[in-house]
Amino acid sequence: MRAPSTGLLLAAAVLTAAAATVAAAPAVPAFAAETAKVVTGAPSGPGGASTATCPAGTHLTGGGYRLQPDAAGPVRANGPTADATGWSAQAERGSVVAFAVCETED
Repeated sequence: MRAPSTGLLLAAAVLTAAAATVAAAPAVPAFAAETAKVVTGAPSGPGGASTATCPAGTHLTGGGYRLQPDAAGPVRANGPTADATGWSAQAERGSVVAFAVCETED
């Protein structure tokens, strides 16, 4: 009968050591699931601003805007509010609706 090859013995030793390392590894802490919610602001008046504000217990992760059919020309402003709790947008001419992407940890 032939003796096992050195390569097989080495592979078995590596697998055994890897299994022992995995078994001894500390548990990874569980993190709360994050939930995203899109909040929409009220439509602006012509040339006015629309602001979408994140509800309490959430934080802003992004945002944007949607031009209304009466809008013409460029968007004058599009970005987070000064206190970073919402998103604001303003069209140069016409109406705009801002939206904020808010996230909470469950």
